[in-house]
Amino acid sequence: MGFIDNLAEVTGTQEVDGVVRLVDREIVGTPKYVNSGVGLRREMDRGKLDFEFSYDPKGDSAQDYFRQGQRFNPTHLNMPANCLDQGPHCHPGGEFAYVIGGEYFDGDMEGNVVRAYPAGSTVFYRQGSSHRPLSRDGANILYIPFDGIVFGKSAEDLARKMVKIGTAEEAVEYALMWMIPDKAERQKLMDDFTRQ
Repeated sequence: MGFIDNLAEVTGTQEVDGVVRLVDREIVGTPKYVNSGVGLRREMDRGKLDFEFSYDPKGDSAQDYFRQGQRFNPTHLNMPANCLDQGPHCHPGGEFAYVIGGEYFDGDMEGNVVRAYPAGSTVFYRQGSSHRPLSRDGANILYIPFDGIVFGKSAEDLARKMVKIGTAEEAVEYALMWMIPDKAERQKLMDDFTRQ
């Protein structure tokens, strides 16, 4: 059992009959790309501060999920109430977040809830993941981005930046699925990327 298998819940994409689709909660098939995971099924070894806490030689480890880079920046964030207009961003090296109080949610580009994280949630975002954190009531969050954060002014802007920094194709595909629901519009954008 690897690191991703140890996550209590995951959000990502799943391939069904050759079609990749956005999924939430339990992924029943083989995940094509995992965006975030909530909690761990087993306790971390508190005597270690390395990425081997969930290692299994037959599965993935946290080292496959996170990539620690030079821009390692633990942050204590107080999201205000009605924080509903932030743009999307990407985590090149992944991120760990703990919700101390309140609640935030990952929203789509219209502000609809994709997944909510109440107080006490431990959240892991995989390297290359993208999301749009929003909050209605406010949230107090401790988070650690493992190699900085890439912000986008719009869905197109973030996707272009993700391609420019060499983000995995599956991660860009995932980002485009939740940011741009229209398949034709997504394809046009991807065609623009390949021409550049």
